[in-house]
Amino acid sequence: MSSSTTTMKPRTVIVLKSESDSTDTYAQLLRENNFNAIFVPTLGFGFKKLDELRQKLINAEQYAGVIFTSPRCIEAVIEALQQREMPKSWHLLHNFSVGEVTHNLAMTRLQQLFTRGKETGNASALADFIIETFDGDKEKPFLLPCGNLRTDILLSKLGVNGFLVDAVEVYETICHPELGETLDRALKEENVEFLAFFSPSGVNCTVDHFAKNNLSFEGKKLIAIGPSTRKCIEERGLTVYRTAERPSVEYLIKVLINPDDCRLKLED
Repeated sequence: MSSSTTTMKPRTVIVLKSESDSTDTYAQLLRENNFNAIFVPTLGFGFKKLDELRQKLINAEQYAGVIFTSPRCIEAVIEALQQREMPKSWHLLHNFSVGEVTHNLAMTRLQQLFTRGKETGNASALADFIIETFDGDKEKPFLLPCGNLRTDILLSKLGVNGFLVDAVEVYETICHPELGETLDRALKEENVEFLAFFSPSGVNCTVDHFAKNNLSFEGKKLIAIGPSTRKCIEERGLTVYRTAERPSVEYLIKVLINPDDCRLKLED
């Protein structure tokens, strides 16, 4: 990083995402690139149908594999298993996940369950990846733990291409009960330049809070993580400053950083 950058005042970005184990990594890398990150959890979650999910998990032989579209899906699996290990037979199947955070969580919390597709970054791209690379038995369905706000693009693409999917709605997404208080406090910080949104539901919760309290986005640069989040921001009548291709801190920094200011500093 250039010497001129080290003397600059950090630029503040409010990171609007669900709470996860990746927060410390985000904070560290953003700080190393001269950004002050303020994390505002946008969403809360409640699990359901865990008994139904448990029965499906203990019958892995009925499935081609499992598809995880968010870290919350894996947390539902952990809850459903009630402290038991992921049945080893799942390790022999065709398992997929969206994003590195979800992939890493499967590895660390589900006894090294390896998933493919972490580089895809969104459900549509993951569906394309599965269609292009799958070489298993299409007569067996994929198990898809999901939430109440899922989009059907993955199901639609897979269905058109002859795949079967057993989707189980295992959690509900709600606005985080402390969103308003935490967001109001974050907006009072000095030098707030960016708002980074990680999900369409997070966008809706935040925009609704702004509208209810007569707050303005004027002077703030809105960052979208992924195309579905960008679309949601635009549908709410707001302008997207930049879009990160994938849900990772590296891609967030790439769209935040100005190449004339300093070089991107990432971990090896």
